[in-house]
Amino acid sequence: MYQYKYCPVCATELVRRTPSNEDKVRLVCPKCGFVWYNNPVPACGVLIADKEGNVLLGKRKFPPKAGDWTLPAGFMESGEGPDECAIRETLEETGLKVKLNRLFNVYKAGDDPRARVVLIIYLAGIISGEPKAGDDVSELEYFPIDALPSNIAFSSHSKALSEYAAEYHSECVS
Repeated sequence: MYQYKYCPVCATELVRRTPSNEDKVRLVCPKCGFVWYNNPVPACGVLIADKEGNVLLGKRKFPPKAGDWTLPAGFMESGEGPDECAIRETLEETGLKVKLNRLFNVYKAGDDPRARVVLIIYLAGIISGEPKAGDDVSELEYFPIDALPSNIAFSSHSKALSEYAAEYHSECVS
């Protein structure tokens, strides 16, 4: 995970200290007072299932975790809302236009080396298009919810899939 060494405002080397109005040690600029809060980065994605309950996953083309599987997802852009991000990332990675049906859940994600992430996952349905790997995905595949690949890239994606499996099975029983 990236960490500032120098102040992005005045280029002075940052020091570890507790700002006067807080009780947490942070990186602070001793010259201009800039405080680096190292807040999490929002990412959004979708869980798309076919009529049989198989879920669409993409194989990562690039590090981190190249060759591992994920839900279609990515980092939110400045000025973009979570729903817009989820729709955009899905189109970029899968070629599919989707409709977000509902918010599924929000996850703390601590195992991405690029940033601490808050992952927002929606359940989505396909409006148009055919699945075609794009952007940073090398392959797309539908997997039965009970036979997912063992190499899911991130713990937040694994947790979402596990929760979806539990929800799917409870709906099948009722």
